[in-house]
Amino acid sequence: MERFYKKSTADFYTLTFLVFLSIGTIILDYKYNQITYIRSVINDLVVYPIDKLSSLPRSFINNLIKEASDIKSLEIQLENLEKENIYLKIKLQELNSLRDENTRLRKISKASNITSKKQTIVKVISNTASPNKRVVSIDKGEKYGVYIGQNVIGVNGLVGQVIETAFVSSKVILITEPTHNTPAVIDRTGTNILVTGHANDEKLVVPYAEIGIDIMIGDVISTSGLANRFKAKIPIGTVTKKTSNRDKDFSEIEIKPFEKVGRMSELILIWDYKPKDKDDE
Repeated sequence: MERFYKKSTADFYTLTFLVFLSIGTIILDYKYNQITYIRSVINDLVVYPIDKLSSLPRSFINNLIKEASDIKSLEIQLENLEKENIYLKIKLQELNSLRDENTRLRKISKASNITSKKQTIVKVISNTASPNKRVVSIDKGEKYGVYIGQNVIGVNGLVGQVIETAFVSSKVILITEPTHNTPAVIDRTGTNILVTGHANDEKLVVPYAEIGIDIMIGDVISTSGLANRFKAKIPIGTVTKKTSNRDKDFSEIEIKPFEKVGRMSELILIWDYKPKDKDDE
């Protein structure tokens, strides 16, 4: 009881001292302006450092959270930019491809005007349209007016002719097919010959040509128009070899086509010539 009384008395005197100190401070602050300076000094030297120290942990944690959030945001932006960059590169490649294709098709159209006043550029959709013959499929058919026997050319020369039509596609037999014959003429002499395909799809041959035939290496061979199968004067190729075989009484003649017949992605249909059918004849 005595200890409690002593403790309570000490607290009472302390409280009384603090009350009088507060009242005195208020009176001095009211009457004298110098107290403001003292209060500022105490605030700068005591209160501000304590407040700053107490806020350091919170500021440190907030900065960490903000930096982590910024890093995550930057990572997302970087990922989006990388995706956009890849997308733009793909688009650029597509545009370059379309530009090159457009340029190529313009050249094809311009070059084909020499052979025919009206032509249609078609795309090859299959190079193996027949299991045992050199036949390709194209992306135009009866819907576009394509007809059997229609002549097919490239930029530089003859490629083949249409042998089968469907509604939206057709099949073209190539002049390099060994069973295919093309009535032709030697431009230099006007001599008619028959050109056939060969097992090697990069050359044509003239079977059973006379030993004395007037033909030379470098001669240009074109279609003759005989048999009403091909329009006349379509270039076919140039003579690359002539060998006389006296034992068999004929000359072996090889021709290199002007077109890489089996490796073309676009072909040209011409419309100003239509082969005659047997009924027409």
